[in-house]
Amino acid sequence: MHSAKDRDKCLPPVCFCETGELIRNGGFEIPGFEPGRVFSDWRLGLSTEPINLFRTTDNVYEGNAAASVQTTVTPMVETKILQLRQNVTVTPGCLYRLKFAERLVTLGTVDTFLPTLIASIYYVYQGFEYNLLSLPIQKTAVDRRYVLHNQKADLPVPCNVSGIVVQFEFIITDNGGSIWNLDAVSLRAVSRLSDCCCKE
Repeated sequence: MHSAKDRDKCLPPVCFCETGELIRNGGFEIPGFEPGRVFSDWRLGLSTEPINLFRTTDNVYEGNAAASVQTTVTPMVETKILQLRQNVTVTPGCLYRLKFAERLVTLGTVDTFLPTLIASIYYVYQGFEYNLLSLPIQKTAVDRRYVLHNQKADLPVPCNVSGIVVQFEFIITDNGGSIWNLDAVSLRAVSRLSDCCCKE
């Protein structure tokens, strides 16, 4: 009878899920050096005018810096959206866990729509986006301290997909003055072996 260790020796390397951290610059310590890129390895998706992304050294969760999403003052209440995302190369068939810390530092004048942060993992196939994880977070008041989230994806990465997108979408409806910080983003494999390989 063969042990699991003996069986593993017969499997090709592509069958093993990663054992380390997959997100680059998850603590937002490294600033971006390209025009329009605040942080190295991160890029903006949709971003409306009265909302901005900054590198802050105040109210950080760990390290020296955090990402800070701030709304600017506008004459009337309006919805502002900012998407911060990173493309990540992954092993097909593996299941992943997303961890991050967030804190609503200050809250502007809110109308009927609560500030919402949607943390998601998705992949693009034939021009369509498919969610592996979607975690909406709504705020009714400012946070006294950071809130740490630890969420496993609902599904493993499909066998024909080798890249995913980790995205944070901030949706704030106010007339300015909100500050929402994000820090300590981490993505790691939960599973040891890929579902795309025979485990028997």
